[in-house]
Amino acid sequence: MRGQDKYERCVDQAFAEFRAYDEVVDIVAAWEQFLSDIGVTNAFDFQWFPDPITTDTGTEQTPTFTASLTPKYSIVADVVQEVPNDEQDFRERLAPFTGVETSDVAHNGTTPEIVDICLLITSEQAQTARVHLNSLSDAFLRDPHLVPLEFSLIDQDTTPKYKFERMSLVGENFRDGSLPDHSQMSARMSSDGDLASIQIPISDFDRHKATGVLCNKQPPNLYLACHMWDRVFYDQLNDSQRIEWQREDPDQTLTFEVEVDSLTDQLNEYYIPNGSVSPDWVDETLEYLCVVETAQKLTDARYRIDFRNLREKRREYKDVVVRGGEFSDLAMLFAGWHCENEVELNKDDLNDLTEPSEQVGDSDAADYTQPTIGEF
Repeated sequence: MRGQDKYERCVDQAFAEFRAYDEVVDIVAAWEQFLSDIGVTNAFDFQWFPDPITTDTGTEQTPTFTASLTPKYSIVADVVQEVPNDEQDFRERLAPFTGVETSDVAHNGTTPEIVDICLLITSEQAQTARVHLNSLSDAFLRDPHLVPLEFSLIDQDTTPKYKFERMSLVGENFRDGSLPDHSQMSARMSSDGDLASIQIPISDFDRHKATGVLCNKQPPNLYLACHMWDRVFYDQLNDSQRIEWQREDPDQTLTFEVEVDSLTDQLNEYYIPNGSVSPDWVDETLEYLCVVETAQKLTDARYRIDFRNLREKRREYKDVVVRGGEFSDLAMLFAGWHCENEVELNKDDLNDLTEPSEQVGDSDAADYTQPTIGEF
């Protein structure tokens, strides 16, 4: 029973990390859609991967996204999923934003006059954040100008949408007066406007998420593994392998080799435009797939992928997993396989899965249609 408990905790933790990361990607995609709808000038620019902000003391914080809405006005946003219990730790979490310069969000050579720091705080952490924010001095809240919003996912069973609302009696409002009246967030979210919320249906931002894929921090290995499996690996198959894959036989293994640097370049150039995927992320993710036993490490930089059509195996998770992103069923499957080995294998056997096997071969040349031609 102890082994089963350990396995279940492992799967729960892996999926929680997957879901948390996917939530941030949701939030970024949602705000890109929302702000592009209200950004009515040529100055509009949305950055999924802004540069880190560094204070004079060397403290660094990377915004989740930035947006230029008009030549005069920009937003630097940070998604906050964990709020420290200690007030000083919370202050230090925000401290790098005191170093935001208007030049940090210049667009096309134009530096905005006004920059708001928008904190997007998950509802589960809102109460703790509210206590900390109320204890901060007005000077700290206004310089930088903090706009804290609480967010939650609502109507999950019907038309799921993210809801963003100002945290009552905390912080400031947007200073977006350079936007047309009908586009101003400050008007709808002011006390005169009944502190109305911003609600963004998930269906509205699917296309942004499809190209955004990652947010501005390293994804869990499980998350990137699912993306590569669903979006990238099929393109690595040769023609005969693709024919075989269409049969949806979960036991048919289609092998090919990938090289870490080359795969990283492909991800950033073709699959995640303007992406910041690093070779280290790719290498760690491929090692993760080795423990899942859907890959084998050949050398320090090269892997063999044992690719299969897992649609049938994923179906059992379709109705089990609540909202968790388009790869959630695959994430549960991979998490289960990974955790099974984590729990059952001893340390040496587990390490063997990620050691180079030196079994280098030309697996791409195989014609996988040949064994089953007789069926026709």
